[in-house]
Amino acid sequence: MATSATKIVVNALGKAAGGVNAHFVLLVDGQKVGEGTAGTTAKDFVFTPVLTSDVAHKVQIQYDNDAVINGQDRSLTVNSISIGGKTIAPTAGIVSYDKGALDGKDVVAGQSNLWWNGTLVVNADKSYFPTATPAASTGAKDTIVVNASGTPAGGVNAHFKVLVDGKQIGEGTAGTAAKDFSFTTDAADRVAHKVQIQYDNDAVINGQDRSLTVNSISINGHKYAATDSAVTYDKGALDGKDVIAGQKGMWWNGTLVVNAPASDFPAGTTTTTPTTPTTPTTPTTPTGPAFYVATNGKDSWSGKLAAPNADGTDGPFASLQKAQQAMRADPNIDTTYIRGGDYRQNGLWLDGQDSGVHFVGYGSEKAVIHGGSNATVSFGLGGAKNVTIEGLTFADGVVGGHYVYADNAAGLTFANNVVKGGGYGITVQNSANSKVTGNQFDSTGAESIFVKAGSNATIVSDNLIRHPNAADRGDAGIWINGSSDVKVTHNQIENSPEKAIAVGSVQTDGSDASYRVTIANNKVINANLESNDGGGIYLINRQQTLTDHVVVNNDVSGTTATNPSSSVASWGIYLDDWTSGATVKGNVVHDNIGGVFLHGGWNNTVTENVIAGNSGAQIGLQQDVAWSGWKGHTMTSNDISGNVIDVREGTAVHIYGPANVGNLHNNFYSSLNTAEKEFDAWPQVMSSGAWGTLSNWQAAGYDKGSVILNPAFVNPGADDFSLASNSPVYGLGFDHIPFSDIGLLHA
Repeated sequence: MATSATKIVVNALGKAAGGVNAHFVLLVDGQKVGEGTAGTTAKDFVFTPVLTSDVAHKVQIQYDNDAVINGQDRSLTVNSISIGGKTIAPTAGIVSYDKGALDGKDVVAGQSNLWWNGTLVVNADKSYFPTATPAASTGAKDTIVVNASGTPAGGVNAHFKVLVDGKQIGEGTAGTAAKDFSFTTDAADRVAHKVQIQYDNDAVINGQDRSLTVNSISINGHKYAATDSAVTYDKGALDGKDVIAGQKGMWWNGTLVVNAPASDFPAGTTTTTPTTPTTPTTPTTPTGPAFYVATNGKDSWSGKLAAPNADGTDGPFASLQKAQQAMRADPNIDTTYIRGGDYRQNGLWLDGQDSGVHFVGYGSEKAVIHGGSNATVSFGLGGAKNVTIEGLTFADGVVGGHYVYADNAAGLTFANNVVKGGGYGITVQNSANSKVTGNQFDSTGAESIFVKAGSNATIVSDNLIRHPNAADRGDAGIWINGSSDVKVTHNQIENSPEKAIAVGSVQTDGSDASYRVTIANNKVINANLESNDGGGIYLINRQQTLTDHVVVNNDVSGTTATNPSSSVASWGIYLDDWTSGATVKGNVVHDNIGGVFLHGGWNNTVTENVIAGNSGAQIGLQQDVAWSGWKGHTMTSNDISGNVIDVREGTAVHIYGPANVGNLHNNFYSSLNTAEKEFDAWPQVMSSGAWGTLSNWQAAGYDKGSVILNPAFVNPGADDFSLASNSPVYGLGFDHIPFSDIGLLHA
């Protein structure tokens, strides 16, 4: 039976309700092939299912989370459906709308606007699914070379696989002599990728210990040692646990992971198999007028050539300072490209004269801006607007300094850079409408990203942050303070000594208050490693006002404490010190000490989260807040409902304060031992005392309408608490969590 990968494109948008967008599932002949979440702007959702060719199929767009919340009516609008390049309007004769269940009942003519849950069905005949003609191969364009050797055991050599972003592209068996193993693939251009060398047959046989030694990994000519800072060793399963620094000798099964930046995958990459690093070819000269800086340049030259000319009379500048002066003098040039190499210069300060300039890395070349005692700030921006810093590497900064420090510098863009060590990564202060996107931060001494004091409407998105606060051990990888309407989305933060993401105020007078911050689709792994009081996602609100913060669709795991056995305050999501008016929805909070905690706030909503496998309480509430001798607003009107609460570890709910600190109702409990006392409240409200069973708890007035069920987790044994498509909670009003959209946009 012939098959082909048929491209199906659904162009759709939606109206949100309760902060949640419209969700749909794409099925073909009743079988799910993908899903999408539609925002207010129309976009194409592309699916490529493998289908039997030359036969008819039913292509079905199933809208499944219709709701009306606080007067907002969620709906889905389908503008068009394209199958194999043929576009069909939703009102075409071959389209129908099966309202409610997909059961052939309540079927009406197709329509663009889906106001109710239901399914648009396209009855596509076989002409939409022709047998595909094989296309001629264009060949893979990316080359990965692993230089490795091994120690055998029992006559069997060490074996490894090579993966890119978790997908295998080849394998090798390493003998006792080191050799190059070459692999080719076709990875997306100008996008960061994870290149993974997975050792998979470790054994000790008759005293012989089989092992693999990886000497280097070359990616399109860029050679990494196994001990490079971009390399980690994920021991055991490739699951983000037991991760240590990269090393040559792999004594256990595990995976070396190279976090290769986008510059390793330039457009149109074609390389031969290098055994040693080769001299990079000069990338195509960027279009448009520009100045250039290079390590072989001279400040006496024009700076308008990317490389010295043949007779050595003209070429690029040698310093960033000279390029700054040149852009100030020439109103027609606002961009400087920095060629690859090491730059050890005093910090560059930009002011109002420099508004609109761009400092950009040149092609795939790696330009490294080194800090040092003479440069506590690598790029300082005071009064400069709309400045772009992109594609550079920052290293060797001063622990107490800043790689980028902006004050009154609105419109800053800091994108696709690599930041290593030093002090603060990027700090924006009084710099509204800035963007920090697509960067990689490794072991910054203080906060990797600090948005403070009036940097409203800043976007912090798609950044990989590993081991922030490596020197001062305090605060957070991303810290939003004194700034409102900030969006923190699609970041991944790993191994934080304290908080991973922190938002809010520490002053009681409101001078550093933050409002309407959105924390969405982030992945937090292993926070609070060196503290007994903190959280993976942490909100604080000492000015005691309603914040309207939104924490939605994040995955938080591994939040622990220096001394987990003591009395600690360590929570996956922690609403501390009167955080109020916040919405916590659609998050997956698992394998932390505590799940979700509310401390002293009011009018918070905690709904439709998956809270599972935490070693302490899954949910906690505490009214008593005392800091520096004062107390504040009464805790009340918090709504905790519609959550999946799995108690395979720890306890269910902890309350310290009056019964009205929170209204728990209509939750879904799983792995709950109904004979065990897994609920506690003080002062005592249960007939059983401070601790009680679910029946004691409900008899005391809590959790009305809550039930025990099996939520159908995909693979809880592997800490995968995503919900299967047939989870019973969906039929009980639980909104779909877009699990595949959580984390980095370009993982």
